[in-house]
Amino acid sequence: MKQYAPIVITVYDRLDHLRRCINALLENPIASRSDLIIISDAAYKEADIQTIQTVRDYIQEIVGFNHVEPLLREQNMGAHQSLINGIDNVLSKYDSFILLEDDIVVSPNFLQYMNDGLEFYKDEKSVFSICAFKLPFEMPADYKKDTFFYPCNSPWGVATWKDRWLSVNHDYFDRYTELKKNGLLKSFCSIGFYIKGILKSDSNKTIVADDLRVYYHMFQNNMTSVFPTISKSQNWGFDGSGEHCGDNDKAWWAKPELDMADQKIAFEPFSGFDKNILKQQRKFQDKINGGFLAKHLKYTWVHDLYKRMKSIQK
Repeated sequence: MKQYAPIVITVYDRLDHLRRCINALLENPIASRSDLIIISDAAYKEADIQTIQTVRDYIQEIVGFNHVEPLLREQNMGAHQSLINGIDNVLSKYDSFILLEDDIVVSPNFLQYMNDGLEFYKDEKSVFSICAFKLPFEMPADYKKDTFFYPCNSPWGVATWKDRWLSVNHDYFDRYTELKKNGLLKSFCSIGFYIKGILKSDSNKTIVADDLRVYYHMFQNNMTSVFPTISKSQNWGFDGSGEHCGDNDKAWWAKPELDMADQKIAFEPFSGFDKNILKQQRKFQDKINGGFLAKHLKYTWVHDLYKRMKSIQK
């Protein structure tokens, strides 16, 4: 019998989000043949202890998968370290995995798409991952394929292989200074100016952004990810509960219409990027991150000066 990639979900204290995520996964026909591993970090403050226990009680009740394995931390490790250690545990038994955060909702064909993609590209080392989320930008009218390639990774439903994941340096170092020193900062930020803010914040230890570290690895090694032309996931975390999403009820683009079609996705070998798709996606990303002015002023010395002045006023 075919072995399907395990589904890994990271959780903390969001019971409603996790229920929604699990219910969506159970709409997938092959969920019953897929192992589910849930990584639950311990509370970092006393006020969260009871809420986390409620989440863990729910985890123990989950049925409908081939096997459910809770990884319950006894001490708080922080989201990043809990994830890294959890994936190490998973990869001691599996050669690939599908990763979700608890605020992701998926389509009924999500698991089939992920597993088929893992099988199709397993020997194509330039492909880092199979991604589920597709921004709702308009595809070129003459583009008729089921998938496309983009030189970045999306964590909103992603699958990858043991060899790709373990090749990434998930530890901290000042990637911003490194890129700037090597004259590669502009090229790195070509996928969208928003990435510069994440890069700077991760490099100065304001946040820990493993997705950024994955993209850095992909950039350094000329790698790509596979994306569907119709999204197979949505992000429901823009309600103030997400670690980096904030409280933004205007983030309509995070919940694109899901692909509900009951048909097999046709994958193709990587033969380069479609320039029109690159242009359309980058244009859309710039738009939702502030538009023209933000693109040319945000994350520059002008923006830094503005933030300092605001801080002094407060």
